[in-house]
Amino acid sequence: MSLRRAVLGLLRAGRGRLLPLLILLAACAALHFGSTNPLGSLQLAQFDRYQRWLPRERSDEPVIVVAIDSPSLVQYGQWPWPRDLVAQLLDRIGAGKPLAIGLDIVFAEADRLSPEMLAKRLSTEDADLISRLPDPDAALAAAIARHPVTLAVIGLGRELPGSRLPAKPLPALNVSVDQAPLLPHFASALASLPRLQRDAGSEGFINATPHLDEAYGERGIVRQLPTVALIADQPALSLPLAMVRQALGDLPATLSNTRRGMHQLAMGDYRLPVAANGEVFLHFGKANGHYYVSAADVLAGVYPPSTFANRFVVVGFDSTGLRDRIITPLGDSLPGLDVHVQVLESLLASHALRRPNWLPWLEQGALLLSGLLLIAGVPRLRPRHALLAFTAHALLLAGSGYLAFAAGFWLFDGTTPVLLLLPVFIALLGNRLIAADRQRRLAEQRLQASREAAARISGELDAARTIQMGLLPDLARLSAADARFEMAAILEPARAVGGDYYDAFLLDANRLCLAIGDVSGKGVPASLFMAISKTLTGTLARRHDALADAMCDLEIELSRHNPADLFVTAFIAVIDLPTGEMHYVCAGHDAPLRYRAHTVDRVATAEIGGPPLCALGDYPYLAGQMQLLPGELLCLFTDGVSEADNGHELFGVPRLVAALQTAGESPLPALADALRDTVRGFENGAPPADDLTLLLFRWQGPAV
Repeated sequence: MSLRRAVLGLLRAGRGRLLPLLILLAACAALHFGSTNPLGSLQLAQFDRYQRWLPRERSDEPVIVVAIDSPSLVQYGQWPWPRDLVAQLLDRIGAGKPLAIGLDIVFAEADRLSPEMLAKRLSTEDADLISRLPDPDAALAAAIARHPVTLAVIGLGRELPGSRLPAKPLPALNVSVDQAPLLPHFASALASLPRLQRDAGSEGFINATPHLDEAYGERGIVRQLPTVALIADQPALSLPLAMVRQALGDLPATLSNTRRGMHQLAMGDYRLPVAANGEVFLHFGKANGHYYVSAADVLAGVYPPSTFANRFVVVGFDSTGLRDRIITPLGDSLPGLDVHVQVLESLLASHALRRPNWLPWLEQGALLLSGLLLIAGVPRLRPRHALLAFTAHALLLAGSGYLAFAAGFWLFDGTTPVLLLLPVFIALLGNRLIAADRQRRLAEQRLQASREAAARISGELDAARTIQMGLLPDLARLSAADARFEMAAILEPARAVGGDYYDAFLLDANRLCLAIGDVSGKGVPASLFMAISKTLTGTLARRHDALADAMCDLEIELSRHNPADLFVTAFIAVIDLPTGEMHYVCAGHDAPLRYRAHTVDRVATAEIGGPPLCALGDYPYLAGQMQLLPGELLCLFTDGVSEADNGHELFGVPRLVAALQTAGESPLPALADALRDTVRGFENGAPPADDLTLLLFRWQGPAV
């Protein structure tokens, strides 16, 4: 029996490890083909995090960028400039004896002011005059010949009209036949005029290979740049490397090869680590504009020639509409010129990020070994201990990437293997947690059911609140339609719905009815009774000429079907708009405040006031009368204002009076907000105990 149990245990253990093993093999395959799936983007994003964590230090500035910027275009006109002006710019720079001048500009066509181009536009009668004009292209060619200038070349995928091959490619490149296909290939190129090529010291291509990244939309992140390319089977260096080669006296550029591709570019004493396809993985430094100077300032002589002495100078565009923008792994949006600067600094420091072709195999080996350790160890550990062990292992694996970057700027990705190991760990741990998982799912189902029920109730309450707020009148529209009065109101239920209400409507062309009420209780019952009270108030006020009779009928109708024994406090007033005469009744409600010229008193309700509606059932309410003065303000409110509580005391009417005296001359919407904010400030963050309602009315006087 013991042998049988042991065999069954091994079989069960094998079944428990089979699925994690299959997941591990799939993860290894996914990592191996990472460049063709989303893992490639995750890996590049991790490499970007390394650079943001530890950007390259830029201790000196061996490069100066002479930017044809917006001030330059304002000073010397739109591009293209006359070639003799560009020649002046080169002479200004060349006077300082720079190591090399890189022109990030292609002069593929003759100057539009050259005799050749003018002859095509003018009549043959002017041929003699045209022939005596100076040739701007000749002036530029002469300036290029006087100084160590490197011209830009743009590689083209196919031959186009006007395309032109570089005149000064690399004399030789030691790349094997097997490795040559790894280099970028261009069928043709766009180069400068032959006379300019002839007088230039060297030429270099300016094509880049940005990696598309969804986080930046259609723009690409420039991480790698080709160092060498084949243009019509002729080897060529990139522009910044061609500048260094020219400064070194046209020393040969050598690519060190292995069976799996290139790994280093050498020129003289300078070394630059490259990928298998000859691209350099740049280690970007933080962006700054210290080395940028305006071409207009250079032409104006602002910078002495010594500024450019023993430095590399890159001339190009930094103006809106002319410049190209790049995104770096540091997240900076920079002019394309800055890439040349980064490459030059990297070569001069013999520094670049390193990702040789054996490093991906090391990552796959780390993934496979870690997965096998998990498959062997997790089933033997308690779930808590297994989780701690996986967490420690994941931190060690992910941290090794940062450690490798800090130690030698190796691009080792330890984070992607951790992500791929996670399903393996989950599958292993799941075999130990089947029963617990079943219970968890049952609990989640109950929790989900309760959440859905709560969501339904919340949705119904939201709908009820929307309906309740929709019953309130549009006071702004009423005020805009009649210049004799102005109104504003605020109603904020203590819960989703409440029992307060206010109303304002015209009984006829000259009489306006105002009403405010407060139903006992809170929540849904109070809101339903509020809707009934508001509807009946409007109906009976329109039906009766005498306001007291309308109030008596209102109490009768509300008391007829009131099983919850709710009651309503209310204040209703009818204002004669031409005269300002106001008739009003009060059913247990706070007397409104009257404001005029910073003076506040209360509407007299002592003699005519009665109990709340539905308290007695048939109380004979009386109506009062008062005269409003032009500009006088009425402030109607519920006990949510006067009985607001901060935990120590109530807000009270005196504070409302003080607030009204302070802001009473404000426009009514602003005044309503100010009064509400005063109450909420008094509550000091405490939840409101009751619904808050304010109704403001100002009689402007009879219409002119």
